Amino acid sequence: MARKIDENKLARIKKATMKTIVDCGIEKTTIAMIAKNANVSGGYLYRLYSGKQALIDELYFDKVAAINNELEILIKLNHTNVSAIISGFIKNRIDFAVNNPEASKFYYQLLHNNNFQVNKNLKEQNLKLIDNLKSIGLKTGEIGKNINILQIHFHLFIYVIDYINFKKINHFGIETINNKDVIYLTENILNILKKDN
Repeated sequence: MARKIDENKLARIKKATMKTIVDCGIEKTTIAMIAKNANVSGGYLYRLYSGKQALIDELYFDKVAAINNELEILIKLNHTNVSAIISGFIKNRIDFAVNNPEASKFYYQLLHNNNFQVNKNLKEQNLKLIDNLKSIGLKTGEIGKNINILQIHFHLFIYVIDYINFKKINHFGIETINNKDVIYLTENILNILKKDN
């Protein structure tokens, strides 16, 4: 008979994993460190996951799936307006970064680590969504015909997340992230995607 999973312990493990990785880095984080920070035994953690990679993969894949689902909803709600889709997506990324700073930093670190790649299903879902966005943009004239899916993906995901992370770190101590950034990023991305070189 399978043992019942303690949802409170599982939530602590996931939270401890993100915090440990944000504090110590992916490479230096160990299962023992995560278990200690989650106040569970290493054995309990190994009952749930085969190792650190499996645990981190689950958290990363869950976040990517959530972002894909969010983009899918935005496309359904705004199927004739790329600007509204992009603006809503950016606003959600900013809200996530402000309201869940640790989870946001965790996602940022994994997004920039080549050891963590999304699985085939998530990748295909993401490409399909970007292709849908491109189709809408071609119809509305908001996306140029020579813009490819890779360019759209880069500007919507990497550029936006990097910008938000840079603003949140606030190296220069002059400015924090706010809703004006939604307008700034949306206009920049639309200007880039409209170009037909």
